[in-house]
Amino acid sequence: MSAPGGGSSAREARLRAILTSLVDTEPGRALGLRRVATLEDFRASVPVLDAPSHAERVRARLGFGAEALDAEALTAGALARPRLHARWRARAQLSESSEPRALVMLHARVDEPLVDQLRVQDLSSFGAPSVVRIDAIERGPRDGPSPAAETLEALHRARPELLAVPSLATVAWLEQPARGPIERALPSLRALIAECDFEARLRSRLPVLNGGWLHPAGRVGLPAERGPVGAFVLATDSTLIELLPHGDPELEARSSPSSQVGVLDVLDTALPEHAVLGERYELVLSSPLGFLRLRSGLHVRVIGYEASEDGRPRPRVVRLPPPPPDVALEGVTLPGAWLTACVRQSFLPEDPALVSAEIAADPDALDPDIRASRSGLDPFTDTELGTARARFRKGPKPRALAVRIEVHGQSEPNFPVLAANRIDEDLCRRCPAYGWLRERNELWEPRVVIAWAGTAASAKRRRVRSLAGPVERPVVRIAR
Repeated sequence: MSAPGGGSSAREARLRAILTSLVDTEPGRALGLRRVATLEDFRASVPVLDAPSHAERVRARLGFGAEALDAEALTAGALARPRLHARWRARAQLSESSEPRALVMLHARVDEPLVDQLRVQDLSSFGAPSVVRIDAIERGPRDGPSPAAETLEALHRARPELLAVPSLATVAWLEQPARGPIERALPSLRALIAECDFEARLRSRLPVLNGGWLHPAGRVGLPAERGPVGAFVLATDSTLIELLPHGDPELEARSSPSSQVGVLDVLDTALPEHAVLGERYELVLSSPLGFLRLRSGLHVRVIGYEASEDGRPRPRVVRLPPPPPDVALEGVTLPGAWLTACVRQSFLPEDPALVSAEIAADPDALDPDIRASRSGLDPFTDTELGTARARFRKGPKPRALAVRIEVHGQSEPNFPVLAANRIDEDLCRRCPAYGWLRERNELWEPRVVIAWAGTAASAKRRRVRSLAGPVERPVVRIAR
């Protein structure tokens, strides 16, 4: 396989590694990987799979085959490491002789040991002979110091010059017991490395380094040379990446590819060099670690490009939260973008401030008569039609929405009723099908529940203590 410009490129090398590793596995035989010769063949013969389908058709059937490749061939971790370190030095204005020598990792271990090893090697090879890892934060005794204070004390004993965290929100959490910038409690600290939540507000004035973007499939992104600190360049030489386009959910409520149920095999993807500036995409990942065209659920917006050694431009992107999923009710499916907008607009200036909200189909809003009729006799049960319908018949769907809202301040006793009426009226204006079903009383009014004060803050603290993945989430979100 040759690149268009001649010679073998890193992308073709990654495709060969995927074929070598997975061609003799059960999903490799089922998908016909032995017949694949080029990237075009791979994209034409392997369908794009969402997470449940990929887990069923690929990951669960991999088994334990022969180890055909070593760890470096599976992850290609060393290929991009020099660029990663060079951009860290440039961001922190460090020379090779002045690189930090003591490093502390506040990271949970991931399920894929090779990816976990990749992160450790990235950090330990940055001139740090002393590496201390904390992969769990224990909850202290109720009458003792807080977990944040205990963790800060452990960091003080380690005297780190470099602190690596999954999220900048972790640093903000550690600054609470310090009652000031984290460098005041850790005088030896010279820089911070984070992987997400770069918009978190810190008191610290230390340089913040982009730690790159890792996924169980391998390395997804490297720190961008230009742009905001949270910008990435897609690591197309480490992982086989495709882009699944979708529009802006705020402008096109049904533009999300998550609504395209049942057509996963025919979704069209774009190669990274064909990305359109300003567009939003979902990353489709393939790697020798057992991933074949997985819709990763990772969403980005293209903000620029960088040149690469093989002549193909690499997109410079920023991470986006996933678009809100749709909610299926009996007779209608409501776009998630409409639902989040209705909840936000249900608050008037005289109402308490919105802290957070979760929207879901109300599991208690089921019609018992419909449920009994659907469990009765089906004249097509013993036919081929009945067999085909059984896959899609999952019983009756809820007939109303449930919205849990946390507000700041004291709310009126009838505020849940007022908010439910406003959400209902807004949905009737946005969705004629919903309004028609509400007029016929086929759907019921939404149910609004006021959450206890501090619910969102407690959930955020739990995510911080998990030491894995993003912490900051949308204020209004759809709960699955």
